[in-house]
Amino acid sequence: MRAFLILSLAQSLILIGVFFFFGQLVAPDSSLIAWLESVGGTQVTRFLNGITSWALLYPEICVDGLYRVMFFLLSYSCPFISVVVVALFAHKLIANDLASQAIVIYSSKALTRWDYIIGKFGVVACILSVIWLLPVTVSWVVGNALAPDWSFFYHSFPSLLRGLALGLVAVVTLSCFTLMVSSLAKKTGTAVVYWILGLLVLDIISDAVGLVSPVLGYIDPFDALESLSNSLYRIPDLISDAQGMLPFFPGLFAGATDNMELEELPLTNGEFLVPIIVLSLLSVASIVVVNKRIRQS
Repeated sequence: MRAFLILSLAQSLILIGVFFFFGQLVAPDSSLIAWLESVGGTQVTRFLNGITSWALLYPEICVDGLYRVMFFLLSYSCPFISVVVVALFAHKLIANDLASQAIVIYSSKALTRWDYIIGKFGVVACILSVIWLLPVTVSWVVGNALAPDWSFFYHSFPSLLRGLALGLVAVVTLSCFTLMVSSLAKKTGTAVVYWILGLLVLDIISDAVGLVSPVLGYIDPFDALESLSNSLYRIPDLISDAQGMLPFFPGLFAGATDNMELEELPLTNGEFLVPIIVLSLLSVASIVVVNKRIRQS
């Protein structure tokens, strides 16, 4: 688990490197620009001048767009790391206490059932926050601190809010779901099996019932998080805006949105709220199951 947490932190370093490299590209007096111009000649100089001009004219697309795309990519790597990390410690949660009858000792002390649940929730949420929230926060702060202009903080702030919003929803939902899976396991070893098989079964069921209604497809928490990510980051809209702002790069994004559906504003048709509602119901149901299992023990 330590190795996968280090891998999650490595994402922060990668993002910081990308943001720093971009900042040097749009800074006219940077050493990187001087070196690239000396190596590439006139064509490279014109290309870099075009990027610098674009950044100065449209910072809300240039700066925020880069941060938005990079944070959007995190929404694909973080679920995989979360599945593996939870599988490595799920048996240490409620399943271990139920199997060893330690829950009886806890109940005999001045510890309420909700104290116990909140404590376990805090453990899982802390670990998942390292995966979902820490890379976004650290890369945004350090990347902007290394930027050539302090305005990068302002222009990239919407992307930070998107990343934190998705991360908070993911941490809360997956923490509740993890506790439910761990509480359902009667033996310590079966908690990991329940976690992996449960996600596989939910994925198969969600794909099947999703053909009937997209809302039913959100019973898989990771599918709901993916839909929420698409609604928050709205990459197709970003590409469409960039197409109209890059006259010196004709056809740069030609065909990029052919296979991507441009959705309407989620606040008007509920596409933004539906995944949140489903994830909230899943979280509440998970806590109800956990509470019932502890009370029965």
